[in-house]
Amino acid sequence: MNTKTILLIDDEQNFLEPLTDALQYEGYKVLKARTGQEALQILEKEKVDLVTIDIMLDPGKNLKEQTNSHATGLFLCKEIRRKYPTVSAFCLSVISEIETIQKIESLGIKFIRKGETSLRKVLELLRSELTGIAFSTDYLKKKE
Repeated sequence: MNTKTILLIDDEQNFLEPLTDALQYEGYKVLKARTGQEALQILEKEKVDLVTIDIMLDPGKNLKEQTNSHATGLFLCKEIRRKYPTVSAFCLSVISEIETIQKIESLGIKFIRKGETSLRKVLELLRSELTGIAFSTDYLKKKE
């Protein structure tokens, strides 16, 4: 079986650990980056199938002149689309600025609001993107 690789770009351990555990349990290889700089370094070295990007995170020493901690994720969205156009991408963030969300979505990156979307739903969306198969848990609700 061809193992898919997912890069989680986020600096929040409380969010990263459960998502990492769930994805690894499902058989995915999970890489993590806590800064924008780390994310770009990993993408240069590894074949990544899907990335999740938080908007507000430390850019890293080498990117401080190009972006700030409130816009690192948007910067990464643009760089990933420019350098790695075939990599599937989701933005997972608590931001609510419509203009920023529209910029992200205009790049072909799906936006998921962190904190309002359950871990189960995030996993379904990532799995669906990686497999091309739509998943639904509606049938479980009917049995309950």
